[in-house]
Amino acid sequence: MDYSEIHKDTYDALADEYEARVDALLPVTQEAISYFSPHVASGGNVLEVGCGVGLAVKLLAEQGFAVKGIEFSPKMADYAKKRNPHAAIVVGDFLTTDFKATFDGIFAFAFIHLFPKADALRILDKMYSILRANGVLYIGTTESSESTEGWEIKEDYSGTHKRFRKHWTETEFRDALERSGFGNIVLHKIPDPFGKVWMDFTAKK
Repeated sequence: MDYSEIHKDTYDALADEYEARVDALLPVTQEAISYFSPHVASGGNVLEVGCGVGLAVKLLAEQGFAVKGIEFSPKMADYAKKRNPHAAIVVGDFLTTDFKATFDGIFAFAFIHLFPKADALRILDKMYSILRANGVLYIGTTESSESTEGWEIKEDYSGTHKRFRKHWTETEFRDALERSGFGNIVLHKIPDPFGKVWMDFTAKK
């Protein structure tokens, strides 16, 4: 099943709402970047996977990084391009895109949980493979006490749009990162203004 293609339709439909939430999500995004950016040298190449409307791309570029974003929703990517006219924003599926480059850092905020665990493990393996030696991954999902996955209605936005959702436990996520070869794994828990607690990790190659 092509989960990226299905999610493309969902997030195209919700792009305007994501854009409307940019100001509310600014502090959360800034906090996440504060845990990531000290691990990447100034001017380093950073890939944001699932860049949405481009808020993190903008903040990372403002810190001096050379940022590239990839997003499977064309409408979300349109917002990202308007916000970041000088950044490379690619519309596509992370797993099937040939980046023809390696990166000093990968920022993947609220992306990994859109796929079944089997696909998520492939995503982590690819992230590891395109990071340079000593590169850093910042990756997160919402906190969960149990491991489940399946189709869910995205209830925190309007409409009845469904998406695939994998709920990770902390131990399960750590094990997945270690399986792909990552080390120096550090957990950061960040509450957002919409009642979620984000379970984000920095991990090094």
